[in-house]
Amino acid sequence: MKNEDNVISISCNSGFRMDATLTSEESIILRALAGGRTDRQVCNDLRMEPTTFLRMMHDMRQKIGVADNVSLIEWAKRLIKGGDQRVDKPGRYGRLA
Repeated sequence: MKNEDNVISISCNSGFRMDATLTSEESIILRALAGGRTDRQVCNDLRMEPTTFLRMMHDMRQKIGVADNVSLIEWAKRLIKGGDQRVDKPGRYGRLA
């Protein structure tokens, strides 16, 4: 019997994207914030400077058209509710490869 390699296909569009105008990094930040992480925790997790984080939050508010961070996170939660359910359930396991 011939051994076959197990191949996992990964494409750029395979992950959950909040909005086409947001970058992947912006989507990761919003998913973390919508999941209950604080600004400081997100910065530490992503090893991001606070000034970079604040600039990205400003850019996301401009792209989405909301006035403040609370509205931005609320918008993200509404989109996540129908898409990626793992964010709101900390006891869930990640996908198996």
